[in-house]
Amino acid sequence: MTIVMLMSTDADIVNTQLNAAWNPVTNRYTWAQVNPMNLNIINGATIVVIAHGNGTEIGNAAPGVVDINAETFLALVQGNMANNAVPARIYISSCGPGIAEFAANVRIAAQNNQIWHNTRIFGHSDPVSGPVPPANDIRWTQIF
Repeated sequence: MTIVMLMSTDADIVNTQLNAAWNPVTNRYTWAQVNPMNLNIINGATIVVIAHGNGTEIGNAAPGVVDINAETFLALVQGNMANNAVPARIYISSCGPGIAEFAANVRIAAQNNQIWHNTRIFGHSDPVSGPVPPANDIRWTQIF
């Protein structure tokens, strides 16, 4: 099960697609659907997050509308999981540099909150110019 979460309201992010190798995508959620935290995603899902970002936060390109730090990211994703469910993999794709640092901060936040013990977290950044690369692409950095 592959779930896409758009954690930005910027048009370029909203229009970004996944490489065809990701298919089938089970659901694609906008920021307006992600933010209320009531999606009830099943255990073991693969979640692909698309947003603008840097080493400290993801969200919109301009500050002040959607600004998500690692702790908030953890709360948003976990808040959208069904009761006691955890994602198997999280792929965070950003058009800004430093996403590996952000993904590492998410891993630290998960360890501090004693969740996502077996969840693999990956980071990727490229300018918005095409689809999000497939999971097995070398542009993804796994954060242990």
